[in-house]
Amino acid sequence: MLPGPKGPGLHTDVVSGFSRTVLTRSANGNHIPQGLEVSVKLILLFRVALLVVAFSPTTAGAQALQVPRVEFGGEGGMIVAIAEGAFFRPLVGPRLTFNISQRDAVELAADTVVPYEYGTYGFYFLQYKRTTRRTMLRQAGWSGLSPFFTVGTGGYYYYRKNAERRLSRSDGSVVVYPASSYGELSRFNIATFGGGFEQGLNRHASVRVEGSGFLAIHQEGFLAFRILAGVSVPIGGYRASSIK
Repeated sequence: MLPGPKGPGLHTDVVSGFSRTVLTRSANGNHIPQGLEVSVKLILLFRVALLVVAFSPTTAGAQALQVPRVEFGGEGGMIVAIAEGAFFRPLVGPRLTFNISQRDAVELAADTVVPYEYGTYGFYFLQYKRTTRRTMLRQAGWSGLSPFFTVGTGGYYYYRKNAERRLSRSDGSVVVYPASSYGELSRFNIATFGGGFEQGLNRHASVRVEGSGFLAIHQEGFLAFRILAGVSVPIGGYRASSIK
């Protein structure tokens, strides 16, 4: 369970608490945890698949999916932190993509941990995305995967709202604790890297699957992985352009 403030006005370092909760056990030995070994093997296989698809030849004269300037989407998945075992937390959130060319984009994403009993807690990301090959348009419709790579930075955010409380005393008086709220947005303290695949469904939607690792750069940093699946909706729709 991710730690958080236990009462009104009490400040807690959420990220440091997170790293202590899921990674403290790893300091008790110098062997490679089994969960970490499995995760590394899966990531290596994922990268090999990316390279195979990225360097596959395309057919001359084919129609490639052409992206608009802006895409809006949503994503959901899991965050996996590795210590003596693997610790899983569900994530869900929005994503905004600004395409600066047909292969290059800048993305903003916010992934919220759900559920989180102490309020709202999650991570935000600013990343560069490079697509190596676009989805093709054939007679049967859109086909072919578009592999992409990402690198970027980010941080965490936290918000909690405390309802008003009333406490009755023995002398009959009532102490009122007014409603309060607390929020925190960290500076950029996360380095992230990853990759995935996109598939155009039609002019109005595409799906994507991706995986990324990130390292929290602070006093009690930690290493984690995200596995996400999502949908993107292009503002203005996707179009087709000829590949020569």
